[in-house]
Amino acid sequence: MMLIVGMIGAGLTVLAISLLLLSVVFDWRFSVIQKEPDQTPLFRRKINHLRKIEQAKHIRYLLLACLTIGLALMIFIGSFLFLADDHQKMKTQTRQMKEQIAQLEKQQKQLVASIPLKNYPENGIGLETYDWDKLVAENKDSELQKEIETGLAQKTVPYFGSSDTSISLAIPKTLSLQLKGQKNDDTSMETIQKNLDAFAKEAEGISELTELHIRMITSLEKEKQVVYSVNYSRENGEENFTKKNVSEQNLKNDGGKG
Repeated sequence: MMLIVGMIGAGLTVLAISLLLLSVVFDWRFSVIQKEPDQTPLFRRKINHLRKIEQAKHIRYLLLACLTIGLALMIFIGSFLFLADDHQKMKTQTRQMKEQIAQLEKQQKQLVASIPLKNYPENGIGLETYDWDKLVAENKDSELQKEIETGLAQKTVPYFGSSDTSISLAIPKTLSLQLKGQKNDDTSMETIQKNLDAFAKEAEGISELTELHIRMITSLEKEKQVVYSVNYSRENGEENFTKKNVSEQNLKNDGGKG
């Protein structure tokens, strides 16, 4: 709709400019003719008469051009005011949506923080059910990668206490986890560490994985802090994972640091 209104305004402006240019061209042409030598008095009188007639037309053209420009200006101003009002409404809606999203995220974090952590199940969470071999093939299945990342992020919430678990398989044979949550007490951290060890133990059955990179971030208000990070690695898919590069903060107990 606004495109059509804009085209109408532009068309009126072009029409007004065309009328003004036409008047200028006619007036210039009459001036050139009057300056030509060897003209009879009768011819000069006719030229003057025609010029007066054209000048009367030019006045009408000028009035019409002014009216056209005025209409075009009104259309442009109206369009601008409409767009400004629409922009303000969208800005208000965007701000409200951001506030709602922030409130929902806060409620989600509070809910996750209030749910007691579960011990990692002895039978695991079903890592072996995914087709890991398709991720190391030459033609990597990106859809399967997204499926595994999303599925694991959802399944690990009760055991890792994370309201936002990011899992990535971007690096070949490497599974990277970033955990975000509010579980910052020592008891919860010890449980999370034990669950991470159990997760790594289950992952040993996936021969396609040779490295696990894990980093945990706690969020207190606007402050974020990496409170735990660990790598599990092995030379090939037949060996057990070795726990390396363990780093932790604000913990009274090292939780079985290896």
